[in-house]
Amino acid sequence: MVEARICQRRSKTWSGFCGNTGNCNRQCRNWEGALRGACHAQFPGFACFCYFRC
Repeated sequence: MVEARICQRRSKTWSGFCGNTGNCNRQCRNWEGALRGACHAQFPGFACFCYFRC
């Protein structure tokens, strides 16, 4: 069985500091059709990243 690759990209709908992974996850899934989302450090702060099938 071949495992599907997951690609990460910065959210296109999130703006500002990402301090709550749950909110980021919800927005990525509901607004961008992603599998999930999470906050990660990106200079100069934290950004929301969404995960999609490649």
